[in-house]
Amino acid sequence: AFALLKENTEIYRTKKPFSSEKVHLCPGGFIIKNSPQVRKALPGLLEKWHPGIQELQGLPDVPMSALKNPRIGLYQSWRSNMDEGWTRYVFDDMGIPFTTFHNKDFKGTEKKKVDLTAKFDVIVFADEDPDMIKLGKPEPNHPYAQYFRGMVIPPEYEGGIGNEGIEALKAFVEKGGILVTLNSACGLVIKEFDAPVHNALEKIDRSKFFCPTSLLKLEVNPATPIGYGISPEAAGMFSDSLGLTTQIPSGDWDRTVVASYPKEDILMSGWLLGEEILARKAAVVDLKYKQGRIILIGFACQHRAQSHGTYKFLLNALLYPAN
Repeated sequence: AFALLKENTEIYRTKKPFSSEKVHLCPGGFIIKNSPQVRKALPGLLEKWHPGIQELQGLPDVPMSALKNPRIGLYQSWRSNMDEGWTRYVFDDMGIPFTTFHNKDFKGTEKKKVDLTAKFDVIVFADEDPDMIKLGKPEPNHPYAQYFRGMVIPPEYEGGIGNEGIEALKAFVEKGGILVTLNSACGLVIKEFDAPVHNALEKIDRSKFFCPTSLLKLEVNPATPIGYGISPEAAGMFSDSLGLTTQIPSGDWDRTVVASYPKEDILMSGWLLGEEILARKAAVVDLKYKQGRIILIGFACQHRAQSHGTYKFLLNALLYPAN
């Protein structure tokens, strides 16, 4: 889809299932207009990606949304964040165009605040501690805070996005932007956006809950835009991840739980202590705020570029269909 969007191809995504004598499409199926650029690019794409292609005689009678090639921004802090590197690798490997941006890109001037919507449609934060993102260092009571005491950092690499960056992100979402946070970075939204979502695992002692990088069972709603194309039952890589709880939204907020942990038998491979604490908690939440959206992917969906089965949570967020 991204390769064809680069060629200005006309592409739609279905919002409902569609069936005919020869064709069956689940929600989120791609409808591609047959054009000279498609016929030229298709042989190479078929060889590389092996997609299932079926021919349609005209557009199906089903709700659809036209896709555009999104302008994607990937935040990179100055703290050598490994997961940002893996996310960059995933984008490069899949031919997804993106722009790397840093703390300075959140800074405006005395006369004009920064407008992120002028540059981006989607902004992605890889797995990173929210205090590192905002402040450039962990909070004082964090176990790693000791390593930052007395550290001398050149001014251009000091700090994080700051309060100015938080306000710029809020304005970005309010104006229709899509903010995507992966794993620990979801804490930035929970702490700073007053969103109707919380981390049920926060401050839980590890003697009661402990899950050291294990595969856990997910129950997915594939009828939602972030769940498109994913099986109703999936395996997610839980690595210092979150168990999200939501509340009835009010005001300008709305929310949809896309994936959650089942009531029991959560562990698929590895080690899990305190299953009952994680049971029925959300793993992926789609928040709507004013004109935009915040996608909380509370586990490592692209873990070390290995967990291909859950890539689609991230990819669907990049290609979120218009209303």
